[in-house]
Amino acid sequence: MTERNLSDLEVYQHLARTAEELEALAARAASLIGDTALRTAAQTVRGMATAVYEHSVAQPGDSGH
Repeated sequence: MTERNLSDLEVYQHLARTAEELEALAARAASLIGDTALRTAAQTVRGMATAVYEHSVAQPGDSGH
């Protein structure tokens, strides 16, 4: 069985870092298609990071979390 040892904060940090890397790659893309694909991927990953962050800071009893 795989050991789980990444905290929600670490997951958030990895996702945020990945989004930044994708944005940096987009700035270097040779075509509009590549730029758009990388920026879209960065936005998606950043959205996942935000969701993890919001979930991890939600207080028990908050509605919607």
